[in-house]
Amino acid sequence: MKNIKFLYILILTGFVMTSCSDAYEVEPDDEVLEENALNTINDLERGLIGAYSAVSGSNVIGYSSRFTDDLKIAASNRGQGIQVFTWSIVASTNEPAGIWNNIYRVINRVNRLIEASDRIVTENDADIARKNRILGECYALRALSHFDLYRMFSQSYELNALSIPIVDRVFVFDQPSRNTVEEVLNFIEADLIEAESRLDLMPDSNEFMSGLAAKALRARLALYAGNYEQAVALSTQVINNSTIATTRTDYLGIWNDTYNEEVLFKLSRNAGEGRIGTLFTDTNGDIFFNVSLELYGELNAGDYRNGVIVDFDNSESLDNLIVGKYLGTDANPGLNDIKLLRTSEQYLIRAEANLRKQNPDLEAAAIDMETLKNARNDNVIPREDYADVADGLNDILNERRFELAYEGHRMFDLKRYDLGVSRLDEDCDNAAGACDLESDSHLFALPIPQQEIFANENIEQNRNY
Repeated sequence: MKNIKFLYILILTGFVMTSCSDAYEVEPDDEVLEENALNTINDLERGLIGAYSAVSGSNVIGYSSRFTDDLKIAASNRGQGIQVFTWSIVASTNEPAGIWNNIYRVINRVNRLIEASDRIVTENDADIARKNRILGECYALRALSHFDLYRMFSQSYELNALSIPIVDRVFVFDQPSRNTVEEVLNFIEADLIEAESRLDLMPDSNEFMSGLAAKALRARLALYAGNYEQAVALSTQVINNSTIATTRTDYLGIWNDTYNEEVLFKLSRNAGEGRIGTLFTDTNGDIFFNVSLELYGELNAGDYRNGVIVDFDNSESLDNLIVGKYLGTDANPGLNDIKLLRTSEQYLIRAEANLRKQNPDLEAAAIDMETLKNARNDNVIPREDYADVADGLNDILNERRFELAYEGHRMFDLKRYDLGVSRLDEDCDNAAGACDLESDSHLFALPIPQQEIFANENIEQNRNY
């Protein structure tokens, strides 16, 4: 990311974190500082870069990957991620607080920018357009942040279930209660519509949110919300205005950061910044998590994704299958851009929505799956004739597992499909018996962090935590 002056980071951050609620609260003195720090379009631009730099991306990917059946604990694991893998999470565990704090910190930053924009005078058309674009990106980031919180901390996706606090402004000593799923979904949708209205459809760079990226996130949101006709319409608009990699070279280029046409939004990562690959393999070569034998056994010969999902060590042993999606380079192992929105997901969204809508369209879903499978394969993959909706949904779930492996989807796909986690015995080595988890387990959502419970008398803990 672009460099930001240290003083500006201090001003934007405001103060040292002392409780989880501090992630979305500011002190009155901080507002005075902001009046001196955010007065021009250039100030807003720098603040926006600061907001992007705060987006982790890897926290959701790491947690959701370790939670499911796509990994196994490696022999050289030194304790990394074990609590998540063994489903030993409690309210005082580090991971929930880390995710909660990080995401609300992003929301806090964009809220400050949105509020500061009201007092910034624009002197010409160029400044007006620039301010409009900055605000559009702020609304998009706020929506993305609330969406990740919603799917991480909501125990049920039913509309009247408790979700997370909506933070739509700069809070000063506020103690918000949890909003319902319906309220959160409506808020995210409104932010994305606002973002689309301010942003160009086609981006100059996929390192920043664009109108097309906001629309892609709306399609994902519509699928989660059960608005299937809308999901079909939105994903179709994205597909019609974007590209999918159709050759082995281009597909592999997505993951070595040389092919960008399919990537709608990514977090750029440079040397000295977070290395997403170290979720799975340390920079010294120590492996924390292997690809699960179950996932490896499901891969098909000729599929381009095989070489990205799995990287063999020198022995080519099945006992040490390395996650190959974020290898980085020899000079910077584990360092890759983090892809958050890709065109291929839109085919999966449209196919699933076409099956789940009131009048299912099995043929349309099968065509989308045929397109995606052939874009990822040396061999011609014939179209499947789905026997019924359940048959099609099962095929799509499997395809989502291959296409979106280690990108932060598997945990939530199992939850949406009302499925538990079932690991092979071989994938449960060193897992303290954590082989099977029922679909209705409270563990499919994170606990509200204990520090938040202590600091905020209005917030309610998730069931069974």
